[in-house]
Amino acid sequence: MGFRVKITGGKDVEFNEGIITSAEFVSNTPDTSNARSTDLGVVLNIKGRINFSLGAEEDDSTVELANWALMPSDQADCYRNVQVQVVSGGQIVRQYTFPNAFVMGYTEDLNDEEGVGEFELLLKQKKDLTAKVELKGNFEE
Repeated sequence: MGFRVKITGGKDVEFNEGIITSAEFVSNTPDTSNARSTDLGVVLNIKGRINFSLGAEEDDSTVELANWALMPSDQADCYRNVQVQVVSGGQIVRQYTFPNAFVMGYTEDLNDEEGVGEFELLLKQKKDLTAKVELKGNFEE
């Protein structure tokens, strides 16, 4: 199984199966709710590798993720379209689309032993547009 991530709006970023190591979709309501709540939040947690390219042979798209995480809320492109595809056997088996996602958290873990870093991108859909989140599966071959 692998993952593909495409982020559009602002500077576009794409990651393929060789970079993304996991993707977690979370739908949650407040812990204090005793019934189905209208206060629904949806989150994507994406983890991957940072493959440094000496001599700038390839773009390091994680730089754009870090810059997006630093962007203030008064800039229009702090909200971006994020699509995550889950791929198995070369076929897309699940697709998540967050049309108005913003960064809740971004971390980079770097060490000098392996030469490869790791990143974690925590995204949330803008709450008043939660109904626009799309989840698709059962794709035709």
